[in-house]
Amino acid sequence: MNSMFIRLAVTVIAFLLVIPEKSLVAADKEPIIIRDISVASGTKVTTDISIAAHKANTSVPITVVNGNKPGPTLLLLAGVHGSEYSPIVAMQKLAPKLNPQDISGAVIIVHIANMPAYLGRTVYTSPIDDKNLNRVFPGTPDGSLTERIAYFLTSELYPLADAVLDMHSGDGNEQLRPSWTGYYGTAGSEDVIKASRAMAHAFGIEYIVEFQWELTNIENAIWAGSAAIAKNIPSIDVEAGGMGIYDEQAIAQIEDGVRRIMSHMGITDEVFPAKPPAKIITDRQSIKAPENGSWVPLIDAGNKVNKGDLIGYMTDWHGNRIFEAKAPIDGLLLLRFEAPPALKGETLAVVATTTK
Repeated sequence: MNSMFIRLAVTVIAFLLVIPEKSLVAADKEPIIIRDISVASGTKVTTDISIAAHKANTSVPITVVNGNKPGPTLLLLAGVHGSEYSPIVAMQKLAPKLNPQDISGAVIIVHIANMPAYLGRTVYTSPIDDKNLNRVFPGTPDGSLTERIAYFLTSELYPLADAVLDMHSGDGNEQLRPSWTGYYGTAGSEDVIKASRAMAHAFGIEYIVEFQWELTNIENAIWAGSAAIAKNIPSIDVEAGGMGIYDEQAIAQIEDGVRRIMSHMGITDEVFPAKPPAKIITDRQSIKAPENGSWVPLIDAGNKVNKGDLIGYMTDWHGNRIFEAKAPIDGLLLLRFEAPPALKGETLAVVATTTK
């Protein structure tokens, strides 16, 4: 009897010794809770979060991947502008590939932050309240629908995050080349700036914009990325693709870049080949439409231009030329208006200078 008990005890101990370490860790790892949704460690949940305002309502589709092992949480935002499709499609491709067993920490994906603009195929603003989601952060709990979407993101998702990627492309009427990442070079604490800069490089795109002038007062953090900085969360912007098309190259760039960020943060153990050092964009100058009219583009984005080069021009409704958009500096034509309709104050083109 005693010998049988000893053999049984030895067998139990041996069994415990071969239990995978991640299973033991998973039992101690806290679930991720968003409203009434609890995502246990080692699981993945896809769901829609309802947002309602007065007579208007919408939903925000999200995927939560809670890894088996402890680690940082990465928040990925797509569709802040509804007609910027590249990051939306990239996240739809990435989410099914993420296995909680391979994740240390967690990944939260917001697939389409601005569903009204996505379904309405509108640029910049929502057809519900005519507000630009990327201009109303941190939002308000009792405002318009767009303001409530921003409030949901900043009050319920941002507190879960150790880093935020705000992913965009040129809007449906914008030609954007080449792709770039951006970070706030002077806003936030030294640690946040350092971490954001490292993320911008880790993403692996050729160009990086150092935002130097956009956010001089943290109280004016009206953009999704700057709202994260205001909460002391490292954040970068991503810009790839544009013109409202299915851009396979931009989609692949974004998916690859997100995977590189996950590896950089230790969320996965994927190994990637090194990329050449990024070119740093130190200055961007915009050309604005002086009045309403029709836009005629002449030079494609991605080309080098010299100061004074004619990038395009505007006409009145009868075809008479009323404004010439000339390059304000030597540099790279980073963004250019694509569609003919142009409203007073809209950005017709952006020319950037780089360190290389």
